[in-house]
Amino acid sequence: MKVGANTVVTLSYDVFREDGEIIESSGLSGPVSFVHGNSKLLRSLDERLTGMENGQEATFEFSPEQAFGKADDGPTKLISRKEFPAGTDLKVGAVFEAGMPGGQKIQLKVLEAKPDAVLVRMIHPLAGQKIAISVKIVGVRLATREERESGVAMARRA
Repeated sequence: MKVGANTVVTLSYDVFREDGEIIESSGLSGPVSFVHGNSKLLRSLDERLTGMENGQEATFEFSPEQAFGKADDGPTKLISRKEFPAGTDLKVGAVFEAGMPGGQKIQLKVLEAKPDAVLVRMIHPLAGQKIAISVKIVGVRLATREERESGVAMARRA
């Protein structure tokens, strides 16, 4: 079966920086499964996986725009000053690292400082960088009706 619409894809992967450093690997977290077109991975990766089959391997390169965008493209958020440690200098242009659910780190860049809140840009750590992803398709199957409707791959019961 080939990767395409209404399929659940399971793949192993390595994500590399332009200099070849591995920055994420399914060797640590295990293979990922997703409904093709709804992977919450890179949209451009979904497109490139189309037509691949079980056991097939490939490496794809992505420009910053295809990967995590440019730093200036990140979403903005208004955050209460109470969320920052006391005494933090929240001047325009200041950059802070923040933890996200799941342990991922992002940068927060101060765009505007108000008396009780700060407008920040949330910047992915790989924003503005070229990356490459090596993949191996380890499974392809038809999505169930529930998976197609929800866009989420469900664990298969034995």
